[in-house]
Amino acid sequence: MKSTRRTLLTILGSTVAVGGIGTTGARTPPTKGRIRKLGHSLLSDPAGGYAEEDVRADGQYALLGSFTGPGGSFLVDISNPHDPTEVHEFPTPSDGVRHADVQFDRRDGLYYRSREGGGGDGEPPNGVDVIDYGYDEGTPEDPVKASRIPAGSTHNVESHPEGDVLYTTEHDGVGVWDTSDPTDVTGGDVVSPDPAGDCHDMVVDTERDLLHCAFIGGGFDGYVAMDISDPLSPTVAGKFSYEGLPDYTEERLEAGEPGFSNCHYASHDPDRDLVVVGDEIGFGAPGGKHIFDIGWGDGSVEDPEHVGFTYSPNAQMMDEADELFDWTTHNHQVISKGNNSLLVSGDYHEGTVVYDISDPTDPTPADQYRTDDMADQADGAGFVGEAPMAWGANYSEQRDLVVTGDMQTGIYVFKVTPAAARGGGGGAGPETR
Repeated sequence: MKSTRRTLLTILGSTVAVGGIGTTGARTPPTKGRIRKLGHSLLSDPAGGYAEEDVRADGQYALLGSFTGPGGSFLVDISNPHDPTEVHEFPTPSDGVRHADVQFDRRDGLYYRSREGGGGDGEPPNGVDVIDYGYDEGTPEDPVKASRIPAGSTHNVESHPEGDVLYTTEHDGVGVWDTSDPTDVTGGDVVSPDPAGDCHDMVVDTERDLLHCAFIGGGFDGYVAMDISDPLSPTVAGKFSYEGLPDYTEERLEAGEPGFSNCHYASHDPDRDLVVVGDEIGFGAPGGKHIFDIGWGDGSVEDPEHVGFTYSPNAQMMDEADELFDWTTHNHQVISKGNNSLLVSGDYHEGTVVYDISDPTDPTPADQYRTDDMADQADGAGFVGEAPMAWGANYSEQRDLVVTGDMQTGIYVFKVTPAAARGGGGGAGPETR
C-alpha cells in the first residue's frame, strides 16, 4: 500500500523515543534545516551511472565513482560551486569492475577508488586503485595509476585525514594499509569484532580517535567503534549488535518504529558524542537512520545506547520492481552549526535530504532537493529506477558546501543552513510517487 501516513508522521515529528520503542509528540522548537542548490552538472554522463562522491579538504575539488559502466572515476572542479566542471574522466580498463567508492588522500594529487568484481586487464580484478593526479607523474587533466593495493573485493575505502593510512572493507573486517609510499602500499591486516563480520563501510573520527564501522552480516550485523589512536593498529572499542532486535516490517514502518537490519553506514556528530547509523534495505520495508549515544548522555563508546530513529521523509513499502532502493536511507554526514546539528544525506529516490538532529532523541526530516535535474538527457544507471537516485552527501567545512552524487544525473553542489525548515520537498511539500 502506498500510504501517505508515513509522510505525515515524519513531518509532524513522530519519531522513536529513547530505547527505540515508543513515539513522541510534535517537536518544539520548530524544525530547522534548509537546502539550496548552487550548481549541477551531468559531467560526461557515462553508461552505468555514478556512485559515491567525496570532497577534498580544501573544498576545491570533488570526486565521483562509477558503479557498473566503464567511467571509472571523475575529478570535478568545484572552485566555482555554481559551475561544477569535469577535469578528468579516468576510465577503468577492466570489464565489469565497479568503482563504488572514491576518496581523496590527505596529500594533494592523490585519490583512491575501490574495485570489486570484473577483470580483463591482466591484473587481479579486486583491490584499490591509487590515482596520481598531480602528486608525482600525473596531472589533474591527465592522471596515472600509481599502484594497485592488493585488497579483496573492495566496496568502500576510507583514508585517514591526518596520516598515511587507508582502511578498506573486507568480508571478514576492516583492512589496514600503510600508504606512506603510494607506489608500494603495504599492510593488509584485518580487524574485526567477535564474532567476525563483513564490514560494509567505515568513517574516521579524528576528534575521538575512532573508526565508526557498519557491519552488514557474515556473523555480525551492527555498529562497531574501533580505537585508532594508533591508526595502523585498530582495536575494537565497543559495539551495538542488531542480534535479537526487531526487523523492518510494514507494520513498524506505519507506526514509525525502527527496525534493525543491514547496518550500512556510520558517521559521527563532530561536536557531540553521537553516531548516526543508516540501514540500507533494497526491497520491502525500507531502512532508516538510528542515533547512538557514545558519551552524550548515558551511553559510551564501549556500550552505545540507542536514543533516536527516523525514516526518510516519504518512506513507504518498496514492493514493485521499479522501486528497488527507492525509499531506504543511504550515506550521510553531520553538519554542526552552533546549537544546530543537521544531517545531510543522499537518500536515493528522496534526493538529498536534510534532517534536524539537534535533539538526537527526535531526529526529523526538514528539507530535501530532488536530484533529477536534466534527467531526460541522462544516460544514467540502467539497473535502478528513475531519478532522483542520490548516493550520498559530503560536507566541506572549509567552504561550507555540500556535494551529492546522483547515480543518474551527476553532481550537485548545495548550501545547507539552519534556517527554519520548509517541511520537506524543497518548499513544494512532501513528494510521493
